[in-house]
Amino acid sequence: MFSAVGRAIVNRYVGTLLLVVLGVAVGALVFLYVWPGKPRIGVIDIPFTIITDDSAYVIGEFLDYARRDPNIKAVVIRLNSPGGGAAASEQLYLQTRKLREKKPVVVVMNDIVASGGYMMGMGASHIYAKPSSFIGNVGVILFFPGLFIPNPPGEQIMPTGPSKLNGGGRRYFVGVTDQLKQGFAHIVLSERGSRLKMSADELLEGKIYSGIESARTGLVDEVGGDADAYDKAAEMAGISNYGLVDVNAEVFRAFNQRFKRIIEPLQDGISEDAVPPAVAGWMRQAQDPASGGPGALPRIDMMRRYLMPSGMGEEQARALPGFPLKVNGPNVYYLYVGPDQHEWGPDR
Repeated sequence: MFSAVGRAIVNRYVGTLLLVVLGVAVGALVFLYVWPGKPRIGVIDIPFTIITDDSAYVIGEFLDYARRDPNIKAVVIRLNSPGGGAAASEQLYLQTRKLREKKPVVVVMNDIVASGGYMMGMGASHIYAKPSSFIGNVGVILFFPGLFIPNPPGEQIMPTGPSKLNGGGRRYFVGVTDQLKQGFAHIVLSERGSRLKMSADELLEGKIYSGIESARTGLVDEVGGDADAYDKAAEMAGISNYGLVDVNAEVFRAFNQRFKRIIEPLQDGISEDAVPPAVAGWMRQAQDPASGGPGALPRIDMMRRYLMPSGMGEEQARALPGFPLKVNGPNVYYLYVGPDQHEWGPDR
């Protein structure tokens, strides 16, 4: 009889102890994974993009968002760019490297990542390329500006120095081109280090290599795709059970919220006195039939800086849907934004 009671007590004690241990374990898991937020990998999608001041501004916004969000523990950049302006490319390289200093950055080089696009990629912690990617083209193309004043100067034009009209002459710009080339080479040589299996002279020939050849020569780290990049980013950040964040969409959503605050006065018929002068000017144009067509808003060039492709397609001109605006009545018009134009029109 005593033995049965003793066993019951022991069983109850053991069962209670197991429940306590299980509760502590569950609590620890909740604390680690729920309370601070699930660890995330930020994904930045850069479809085929010429690097200009405008596109570099937007990409820089993506990089800055990923750097500031504490829930993003690592970043994967899907990159496709033939390059562009030297200063804009250098800026993106510096911003990517700044992001790398705070969290791992893994770049997946897609169809073509050449020249300034490849320079940007040098800021990454780890680089993948597809087997058929086109990689490299290290070097500089500089267009000699010639006379800044197109017509031969007459007696009425008085420059303050011998190089004021052309910036220094052809011989000078040959030297500038070499400086830019050597600067590009220094970035690649310092970032790739001993992984690079070619000389500086060979690097500066400006060749484009396949993804397989790029991995063999050390221009990239490995041949792989998006899934490999996610796994590598998680490994480098020391996380598991992670989620993904579409950084493009988050930045675009924030812009939409700011844009809405400007557009609402037009939609609600608020008087000009209640809005800033710039918005009041838009409202006057909205009421003027000669202001430039349906939609009745000026075509603001600055919008291009924000309305970049957000991973919704590979063509810049159709990467984003129209942004719906209801202006002056029941008609709904949409703003379509491409790399070189803005277009107002009904849904299509």
